[in-house]
Amino acid sequence: MMLNDIRWNLRDICKVFLCYFTMMMVGIPLLLKIFKTFLGLDVAELLGHNVTILTLSLGVNVFACLYVFYIIHVNYGQPLSALGLTSDNWKSNVRLGLKHYFIILPFIILASYTVDLIFKLFGISPGNQEIIMKLLEEDSLPVLVFMVFFGTLAAPVIEELLFRGFLHPAIRPVFGKTKTIIFSGSLFALVHLNIHVFLQIFILGVLLAYLFEKTRSLIAPITVHILHNSITLAFLISYKQLFKDHV
Repeated sequence: MMLNDIRWNLRDICKVFLCYFTMMMVGIPLLLKIFKTFLGLDVAELLGHNVTILTLSLGVNVFACLYVFYIIHVNYGQPLSALGLTSDNWKSNVRLGLKHYFIILPFIILASYTVDLIFKLFGISPGNQEIIMKLLEEDSLPVLVFMVFFGTLAAPVIEELLFRGFLHPAIRPVFGKTKTIIFSGSLFALVHLNIHVFLQIFILGVLLAYLFEKTRSLIAPITVHILHNSITLAFLISYKQLFKDHV
């Protein structure tokens, strides 16, 4: 399906993302407070803080995807393939994604070192993403496995569905190809809420948007996103094991 055949629009995008951020920022803390106040149940203490937050976050993400499916399939009567959920040419799309990722990867690494250097020159201590800090501090193997699953599979698939499959086609007719890729990459970096990794994630986001624009499929973006997160988490876990006394 061509991007100009898409029926959903910016209003639908705003509804989904407003619902998503409201549930993440307000809904999860409110739900935990309700459980504690009215049921006397401290879920975070019972299950562990990391498990609780990741489980609720996963629930919110799944709900957001179901909301997107409802809008696409029920409201507009379009097939889910309109989101790029298609296996057509999957082998060539995987190869294309891997090829472009390994071309871009040195620039992501260079951006990381450059940002670190700039922060150090200005005497600013860079803060890690919350998920990274949780991973470095966690000692329970089952919880670590859950975190790895969330970071390497669940998050990449859901984020690509929302940002590339759903957002990209809706803003494409308004902004055009180049501006859509840049806007999509910028928003993708912004929602990670960490200025220290903004440039690196922006570069990755631009690549993911470009791959979706080029292939009209989520296969290449999901492949790259999973690979990138897997490499990052493998590095962090290795670092944690090698330097666990200093984490």
